[in-house]
Amino acid sequence: MAQSQYATTAQMQLLAITPAAFARFETASPGCVTAAIQAASSIADASLSSQFELPLQTSPSNGWDMSLTKVVCFLAAWDLYSTFGYNPSSPDWQIFEQRKQWADKWLDGVAKKTITPLFLDSSGAAPDADRAGDFVVSDQPVGFTDRGTNAGTVGNGCGGWFW
Repeated sequence: MAQSQYATTAQMQLLAITPAAFARFETASPGCVTAAIQAASSIADASLSSQFELPLQTSPSNGWDMSLTKVVCFLAAWDLYSTFGYNPSSPDWQIFEQRKQWADKWLDGVAKKTITPLFLDSSGAAPDADRAGDFVVSDQPVGFTDRGTNAGTVGNGCGGWFW
């Protein structure tokens, strides 16, 4: 299966890091922002696979909305800052910690099916096709019968139902 990538470097700069931080990361290690986005997308796939057949569709338009893009950007930003400048006492770092916690909680909700985003997956089914949730298939129903007695015969006071 091809590597998922639910955000671009441009979206990363709009949603999670500043252009100056982007330049600093890329100068330190060219390609690291794209790698962080791909790694965060893989983490997201682990949760998405509980509800969707991967990969998500990307045409004719994106098979996902901005919630997934934002989650991936938050995870990637946390990864970048923890690699290139971890400072737990910085107020800025607390923002990245809070965003990562929110992203983890969102992905956990998707994995546990308490959050059901309407994404388009590879199955071709409509996003809300199975809104009833999990179901069980069992044997044919077994009920009370007259067990071969004549219908309407009263032999036990119950109309012959319990022979």
